Amino acid sequence: MALSHVMNIISNAGAVSAGTGSGSGGGGGSSLDSQTVTVGATTAGTTSRRGFSSSGSYGSISDGTSNLYSGAAIVQIQYTWDTSYPISGVALTIDGASRANSGWTTLTIGTTSYQRSSAQYAPDAGGDTYWTWFAGTDNTGAGNPFSGTGTTTTCVFT
Repeated sequence: MALSHVMNIISNAGAVSAGTGSGSGGGGGSSLDSQTVTVGATTAGTTSRRGFSSSGSYGSISDGTSNLYSGAAIVQIQYTWDTSYPISGVALTIDGASRANSGWTTLTIGTTSYQRSSAQYAPDAGGDTYWTWFAGTDNTGAGNPFSGTGTTTTCVFT
């Protein structure tokens, strides 16, 4: 089965879609938007998520509106991994279809940076716009860029 098909199945189950790569370290440049995520957690079967999701009702975000997309709501920013199907990644979802895949270069979650150009971009997935970064075969959550549940992590767009 093709990886993209498998990732679509996982995505439809609430996990992340495949992308290509991530980086680490600081994002550099000036901040275009900064969000504070109070880290929530959820586990369904073998899939675990950390971060914020309004649709999954875990975590919270302040202020939760995107300066990059005219105040559109940030629907989710999360890290997902699966213990039985070892795949992991980061997902960013902005409310509204066809948001431009431009205007920012890097999303830094805590100290881990993700390049927009390395994300899988889905401009109309159920009426929202998605960016997803495949993070590898982490099946333990070790690659999670968010701090502990109940603590805050700063997410910065540059």
